[in-house]
Amino acid sequence: MKKKTILHKLTAALLTGTLLLSLLTGCGAPSAPSDTGNSPETAAQPGSTASDLEPVTLKLWSCSDKYAAQDEILAKFCEKYKDQLNIEKIEYNFVSFGDYEDKMTSLVAGGDNFDGFFVADWMLYSKMANKGAFLPLDSLMQQYAPTLYKAYQDNGSLTACSIDGQLVALPWVQQKSSKPVVFYRKDLAEKYGVNVSSLETIEDLDAFLTEAHEKVPDIITFESGFPRGNTYSDVLAILNAKYEMDALNYHMLTFDLNSDKASLSPIEQTDMFKEAVTWMKKWYEEGIVSKNELSETDTKMFENGKTFAKVGLMGDALQGIVFNVNDAEYGFAEPYPDGKFRMDSPLNNAFAINKNAANPERLLMLLELLNTDEEAYDMFMYGIEGETYVKDQNGALQYPEGQDASTSVYLGWFNWPFVREQFNKPSGRITQEALDAEQEWLKKDNFVVSPLTGFNPDTSTIKTELAQRDQLYDEQGKLLLAGITSGDDVDTAIQKYIDSQKAAGLDKIMNFMQEEADKYTTK
Repeated sequence: MKKKTILHKLTAALLTGTLLLSLLTGCGAPSAPSDTGNSPETAAQPGSTASDLEPVTLKLWSCSDKYAAQDEILAKFCEKYKDQLNIEKIEYNFVSFGDYEDKMTSLVAGGDNFDGFFVADWMLYSKMANKGAFLPLDSLMQQYAPTLYKAYQDNGSLTACSIDGQLVALPWVQQKSSKPVVFYRKDLAEKYGVNVSSLETIEDLDAFLTEAHEKVPDIITFESGFPRGNTYSDVLAILNAKYEMDALNYHMLTFDLNSDKASLSPIEQTDMFKEAVTWMKKWYEEGIVSKNELSETDTKMFENGKTFAKVGLMGDALQGIVFNVNDAEYGFAEPYPDGKFRMDSPLNNAFAINKNAANPERLLMLLELLNTDEEAYDMFMYGIEGETYVKDQNGALQYPEGQDASTSVYLGWFNWPFVREQFNKPSGRITQEALDAEQEWLKKDNFVVSPLTGFNPDTSTIKTELAQRDQLYDEQGKLLLAGITSGDDVDTAIQKYIDSQKAAGLDKIMNFMQEEADKYTTK
């Protein structure tokens, strides 16, 4: 009930104070929306019609792969909705997951005036927030996307996606948890007699991987999913459920979900971290995981038939894995099925507007259209009926004849930040049954809302120390979580890392972060 009260107070404050908020304090954001480079001739005004608007090109960025028909469909979309938006072109650029952070960091540092980009609590959000890369949105949204803004008020997203009282990211609206499941090649397990009867603990996983390594030839046994765009290792994610520690994924801090207070700990000082390093060292030395784990660029090793097992999400387990090898089948199991685990933040998939955006108002007008017009939403998200999808007898959207999940030219593109619950449809391999099954899974009592959902304080006073912490994690922490201890035993290797972090100002970070966490949870 306390969370709901907090949200109501914040919502009221935002509604009464939004016209007075003209800057995003402590984040380096521009002092007013007019600082984005828009000229009076191109900027949309409240109540504008298409005839009042100069044609513009929206420049957007995201990670993943671009689909073949995307430019064609988006061009037709712009033409169809020219009277409402007068967007001449949507230039949607895609970068691989592994290269995305570097690309966007470079663009922002260079002052590029692209309009919007994908961010998430697991990808880029904290880094970009600390760089002041986001445009504050409350006033602009109330002018150009009022129904979407109200939706965020109603579903509680504002708190999680705001910094210093200003909305800075546009989240999706799906309920989700990233609690891990283990995928394995069911066809190969059956062929070579690998026991799959129990995969509920990390010890079960070790026995399973060891047996598979001995029996299944010509394949990497375990794709640990690290790092390739994510800061957390998959083994650490499994252990979050065992130890019931929060998967905060924020500068590698965590806390006990069962504690009355969110008492933060640096993750390298936890038993959970030590156990993750211990298992990965064992699997690294035994050849169960690849010696090239840190340099691997293939983000679909399991789907491409290169690995016997990997860690993934329940949504994918229910919707199905698309293999690029013949006759492959998968099975899956949920480790620690009763272990407490956090629900994902609304920031798990979101879109942000660049502080230097050339056309922030027009991008918000597009998002408002997608939130209010189902026909526009369907075209933007799914394409054109008969070309990129067909409807089955139940109204679900299916691939056209000659296409499937691996050959689709549009259906299934990386569109998570744009999902709107009121218009979302079963499509492709996402069946209504899969959507219903995941929602039923999420009703389990062990899924909890973290008290620090959306926690992202102004860290300008410790930015040097945080930069050093993140750099040390990149240089040393990732090696440990990949099982590489440079000849040291686990205790010695971890202690060296702990000492390095302490020498780089960890105490200052922890004192500041704990103080901010206490403020955040007692608002």
